[in-house]
Amino acid sequence: MKWILFCLFLISANCYTTNAFAAKQFTEAECILLKHQLTDYKRRLGGNSALYQQTNTSIKKHCKAPVSSVKQHNQVLTTSVINNTVPIINQSVLPKNDTKQANNTIVLNPLDIIFKALSSNWLIWILLALFIMLLTILRSPTVKGKLGELYVSRNLRKKLPSDQYRIIDDVTLPLDDGGTTQIDHIIISPFGIFVIETKNMKGWIFGNEKQARWTQTIYRTKNSFQNPLRQNYKHTQTLAQLLNLPTELFHSVVIFTQNAEFKTTMPPNVGHLKEMLAFIKSFKSSLIDLKVQLSIEKQIDNLRFKPSFKTNKAHISYLSTKHD
Repeated sequence: MKWILFCLFLISANCYTTNAFAAKQFTEAECILLKHQLTDYKRRLGGNSALYQQTNTSIKKHCKAPVSSVKQHNQVLTTSVINNTVPIINQSVLPKNDTKQANNTIVLNPLDIIFKALSSNWLIWILLALFIMLLTILRSPTVKGKLGELYVSRNLRKKLPSDQYRIIDDVTLPLDDGGTTQIDHIIISPFGIFVIETKNMKGWIFGNEKQARWTQTIYRTKNSFQNPLRQNYKHTQTLAQLLNLPTELFHSVVIFTQNAEFKTTMPPNVGHLKEMLAFIKSFKSSLIDLKVQLSIEKQIDNLRFKPSFKTNKAHISYLSTKHD
């Protein structure tokens, strides 16, 4: 980075020096007019006059290497002297192109202004890079899934009475083949054990209970994904086996976030958060007493892998190997 800044400094310094040198040279047309004025001053005022001396000095200084193309100058030469330095040429005597060039104003490119502002403040570049990285991270499927789980978990705790419903999030359990299965939420209640799969998806959702694959449509793009009911069936069976409990005590629930719009009729245990809260509360028959609930919660805590980045990485690796 230091070498890049040093190179940029050398380039800008070189451009500045070149521009400064070019600005000191008059065009060929200006130099010709100055020489004509010099001859006129000598004829009318004499070689010792102030105008003659100043014009002669100006020619020696600014006409050593006249530029062939017309450059913009703020100086306009007349027979009067400004600041006792360079005589200014009358614009009426200038060639047509010179007059047009002299009247032009400098137009700054907005992109150049933005680039110069950014290049002068590296903090802006750093913040911009961090912003892009943040957008990339938030768009990853893993992060989107975790955000959906947090949204559902918060609302489950808010809407379900804590004295009846005990909620456990992000439960990774071992499988017989050495792999793992990951359950988003487990709710232990007197009315059964609710195993919840969360889907943070947007767009149109097509599917039914019997299909192996469902479809997500966003505008004209279609994506296929595993039937979440089949995915959650494996979760309930694994949990029932590990806890050594009858499967009748388990209820499978699939919750989609609000950005999803169902285009086919969904089973009663699939829907948005509001509908699924009503579905969970619809179970009224008491099946598990408090002592058994506490025992189940303790068993799950003993069976599960500790939630961590390492656990998630191992689970994703297992899924990738299995699907490959």
